[in-house]
This record gives sequence, C-alpha cells and structure tokens, in this order.
Amino acid sequence: MKKFFALLMAALMVLSLAGCAKAPAEEAPVADAPVEEAAVAEPLKVAYLCPSLDVTFWRYCRYGVENQLKTVLGEANVEVVTYDSKNDANTQLNNAQDAITKQFDYIVISPTDSAACVSVLGVAEEAGVPVVICDIGSDSGTWAGMVGTDNYGGAYEVGEYVAGLVEGDISYTQVTLPMARINGQKRKAGFDDAMAAAGNNTLVDFKQMENVDRSDGYNYGSDLLTAYPDAQVVFVHSDDPALGTLAAAEEVNSGVIISCFDINMEVVEAVKAGKITAVGAQQPVLMGRTCSDMVIALEKGEAFEAEVYLPTLLVTSENIEEVYDTLIATAMTEE
Repeated sequence: MKKFFALLMAALMVLSLAGCAKAPAEEAPVADAPVEEAAVAEPLKVAYLCPSLDVTFWRYCRYGVENQLKTVLGEANVEVVTYDSKNDANTQLNNAQDAITKQFDYIVISPTDSAACVSVLGVAEEAGVPVVICDIGSDSGTWAGMVGTDNYGGAYEVGEYVAGLVEGDISYTQVTLPMARINGQKRKAGFDDAMAAAGNNTLVDFKQMENVDRSDGYNYGSDLLTAYPDAQVVFVHSDDPALGTLAAAEEVNSGVIISCFDINMEVVEAVKAGKITAVGAQQPVLMGRTCSDMVIALEKGEAFEAEVYLPTLLVTSENIEEVYDTLIATAMTEE
C-alpha cells in the first residue's frame, strides 16, 4: 500500500511539473536581408577631337560621331564631347590631355596634321585610352581603328574627268592642304597622276593652305591666277577654299576650270550653276558614324575591320540631281 501511495504521489508530481512547463516560445520572424539596389551603369564617355569647327567638313564628321553613338546606345547611356582644336596642334594635344584627365573611355580624333597626331596617340596609349582616327591619318603611333577616304582615288577621278574636257596639253595649278597631312599628299598625287596619264600636262605651281578656309582659297587662288593667267585648270583640296578661289576667278573674269575635293551646300549650288566643274565628295557623316561603330565594337569586345577607307562620290553638273539625296545622308548633315 505504501509502495502504491508512493508511486501515486510520484505520478502526481510528474503531472504537476508537466502542467507547469511553459510552451515553447514562437521563433521570432527572421527579417529579410536588405535588397541591394542595382548599380546604375555610368554612361560611356567619348571625346571627339576636331581640328576646327569653323570648317563645315568637320561639323559633318561631328554629327556622324555624336548621332551614331546616341542612336545606337541611347542618349542616356553615352556622353559625347567635341573639342575644337582651332587648327592648332598644341591645342589638340591639350584637349586630349583634358579628356584623359576627365576619364573619357575613348577618343575619336581628326588630327590637325599627321605629324602632330603622334603625340596625342602617345599620351592616350600611356593612359590606356583607345583611339579611333577619323580622316587625315597619323605618321606613326598606335590606334584602335582608322576611318579615312580614298583620297588618291577620289582626286584621280576628278583629274581624269577634268582632263577629258580640255583638248590639247593642259597647264594646271593646285591649292592644296598642308603637305604635312597624309590626305593632302594623296590628293595632290592622285590629281597629278591623272593629269599625267591623260597627256602632256604640266603642274605649273601649287600653294599650300594654312587655315584651309575661304580666305586661303581666295588669296592663294588669286596668286596663282595672277602668276599663271594661261593655266586652264585649278584643283582646290577643300570645299570652302574652292569657293574662295571661285570668287577670285570671277573678279578677274577668268575662264579657268575649277575642281575641288569635299562638298557643302554652296558648292552644290556652284556645281548646278556650272561654276565648279567637278567635285570629289567625301562622306564625312558616314565617316563619323563608322568611327562610332568601331567605338561600340571595342566596348562590346566585338571584332571589327580596323581600317576602313570610304570611296568619294564624283559630283558634276551632269549627275548632281541623281546623287543629291546620297550627299545629304552621308556627306552634308550637321544637325
């Protein structure tokens, strides 16, 4: 009995203790880990180093560079800054250094001249900034891409066309780009070779421009017209200078045949009027776009053709209406 009572008391105590035991506390909810905001990508930064925005050709190139980058990448995803070098090599080098200091990712350069470009390529390479060259070219150095024009072929085509208009031997002059520029050397050689191939034709003189503007064309054109009044042909290496030479020829009622490289709206009107006979029109808008395509390919790690030379369009009074729309799309848009 005592054993039973003891067992009963022990059982009651166990039940009592069990009843007094606390229910296990509910676990506190675990707070969600903070969600990190997606990092906003910095826009791609591209600097275009331009020789001179006073020259329509370079404004056309600028439009091509800027418009293509913004169209393909979206305006919010790219920052494009154009530096005007005022036709000064030191200014262009300073512009390059400024772009590097401001941590631009890529540089597109149209050199003030081929020799001076070497210094810009050197500082960019040292800073690890890839460079794409838009026209003119460089004497040496390292670059990621190059877009140019078949300057020799374009000038040859103009010379060949003009030579076919004149009977007998031709004496001619040229108002050239600075011969420190590779493109100027090729334009002069192309026109000279076409004239030589056409017959017993003679370059009586040429003048190298400094600023490559209308004043240069007028002044050097006047000098050549005065010194060689019997020269039948003049070839001017750029559009605005050609208009200056045209003004000089009209002042003295010269019947000289004026031909040129590059085109703008005033040159188009002069061609339509028969005042400028033939033009080797580069395609600067397309050149700028092609440079931007190279930059985009570099950024994406895609393969691309590193050197591209675009053809010129031969423009005369006979085909101006036919090629006009192409000129607007690839050569003469700046806004």
